[in-house]
Amino acid sequence: MKSLLLSFPEFIISASDKAANNLGISRSEFIRQSVIHELNHLSKRTMENNIISSFEAMKKSTDYLKESDLLDEELIENINVDERNEWWK
Repeated sequence: MKSLLLSFPEFIISASDKAANNLGISRSEFIRQSVIHELNHLSKRTMENNIISSFEAMKKSTDYLKESDLLDEELIENINVDERNEWWK
């Protein structure tokens, strides 16, 4: 494991010490876990933004919209008449 020298304002050091003590871990472990938590959060947000961008691109793609309409039509054609109004049950 490598060492890293960080400088924090006193209020962050105090708050992190209290949190670490409440959790029964060292300040270093608390900071490690905090950084891991934020990296995971950032990764999830990046993934969500990529998914949103993909959906936005699909909404603008005439090829995708045509293919989607064809799939919808085929689905409806393949549902038997009695199921058409209640196919989701």
